[in-house]
Amino acid sequence: MSDEKYRILFDNAADCLMILDLNGTILDINRTGLEQRGYTRGEIIGMHITRLDPPEFAAKVPKRLDDIEKGGAVFESAHLKKDGTAMPVEINARVIELDGKRVFFSVIRDISERRTAEQKIAQLAHFDALTKLPNRTLFYDRLDQAVSRAKRYKQKFAVLFLDLDGFKQVNDNFGHHVGDSLLAVVAERLAESARDMDTVARVGGDEFIFILNNIDHADNAILVAHKILEALSEPIVISGNSCLVGCSIGISIFPDDTDCQETLVKMADDAMYIAKKTGSNNYQFFNPEPGKASLMRQGTLPIKFSG
Repeated sequence: MSDEKYRILFDNAADCLMILDLNGTILDINRTGLEQRGYTRGEIIGMHITRLDPPEFAAKVPKRLDDIEKGGAVFESAHLKKDGTAMPVEINARVIELDGKRVFFSVIRDISERRTAEQKIAQLAHFDALTKLPNRTLFYDRLDQAVSRAKRYKQKFAVLFLDLDGFKQVNDNFGHHVGDSLLAVVAERLAESARDMDTVARVGGDEFIFILNNIDHADNAILVAHKILEALSEPIVISGNSCLVGCSIGISIFPDDTDCQETLVKMADDAMYIAKKTGSNNYQFFNPEPGKASLMRQGTLPIKFSG
C-alpha cells in the first residue's frame, strides 16, 4: 500500500492517532486529533505530550512512557484542548518501528460520552432523582464514614430523623405532582440548613435524615433543629398555592446513645415518632436530658393552601 493511501487511512480514522518519539515529543497526529483538540498541525507538531495533559496527569507521563516502551499500555487520562477545557480520553499505546526508528504509536479515544453515562449511573445509584439529595444507599455510606471519623478523632456527631407533617394530605387532595414539587423545595431548604461537612439525605417518601458531624455537645443539634423549623416555617408557593408545612424531628447522638450506626438511626426514628405524637414542629432526643425533650412551638403549623 502506498504512503498516500496510508496517509488517507491515518487522517480519516475515527479516533485520534498520534505518533511520538521516545522522549514524548509529538511527531504526527491525524485530522481527528487536531479537530478534537482545536490545534493546527503546525501548532501541535513538536509539542511535548505533557502540554496536552492537565497538571494532575502530567506528572504521570514519564512512568507511562516507560510502561509503553516496556510492552505497551492502555490507560485513561485527559487531554487539554486549545481553549483549556479537558477531554477525558482512553489511550492505547505501543512502540512500533517507523522509517527505521522506534516511536510511540497511540490510538486515543474521546470517552466523554462514556464518562457522562457513568456519572448518570452513579447519580441514579446514590442520589434521589426527585430532590437530588443523597439517597438511602449513600446515606449509610456517609454514616459509616462519620462513625469511623468520630472513633478516630474521639468526636461526637448527631443523627436527625425528620418527617413532614400532613404530607399525605397534600398528595391526597392535590395530587402527586404538587407533593413532588413540595418535596423538592423542602429538600432545598433542608440542604441550606446544613454545613458543607454534613449530610442531608432523603430516605423515604417524606422522610429525611441529617448527619451533623463533629459536634461539641447535643445543644449543637438543637440549634440545627431550630434552623430546620425556621427554614420550613416560610410558606412554599406551588402553582399559586401557598403551602405551610410542619415537621417532627428525632435526635440521637454518637457515641452517647450508641456506637452502632443501625441502632443510632433507629433511635432517631423512634424519637421522631415520640415528637410526632406531641404535635407538629417538635424535636425529641432519644435519651433526653432534663428539660431537653422540648416542644419547639406551641400549637401546630398545618399545611394550608390558598389561591
